Amino acid sequence: MTAISDSLPEGESVRERLALRTGGSVALTDDHLFVVTADSSGDDEVTKIALDDVAEVTVEDFDHFLAVLSVVLVGWGLYSTRRNAALGLAFAAFGAVSLYWTYRKRGKARIKVLNRPKPVSVFPADTAAFYDALEPLMAERPADSADESESD
Repeated sequence: MTAISDSLPEGESVRERLALRTGGSVALTDDHLFVVTADSSGDDEVTKIALDDVAEVTVEDFDHFLAVLSVVLVGWGLYSTRRNAALGLAFAAFGAVSLYWTYRKRGKARIKVLNRPKPVSVFPADTAAFYDALEPLMAERPADSADESESD
């Protein structure tokens, strides 16, 4: 909490704070988005993003198709252990790891920033609240770009 208050510009206050599943939080002010994550040494690392630089925010839901494929792979691997135990167990293990990875990556939010080569990825505890907090910002973007295209 003190990491964000130390990073706030003078006269700016936190409008909304949202928890992350992986620890840390996301704080939204009138002009900035702060992402606070704990690094390996236990210190808080603050990433400050100007709201004017946010190009796109996407939230990935749970990938049901990949989950079904992973379960089928586990089933196929267990079924095929009658012919070749090592190969069947390898397929089942790969399917289990794929299912775990798919579940772990659920609710991933990607914040694409204009001057960064990679998007900032966070895992909000409540993806609906996260998207609702940033939706007014995203609603302003198409109106601005529509005004610019009409003037051309």
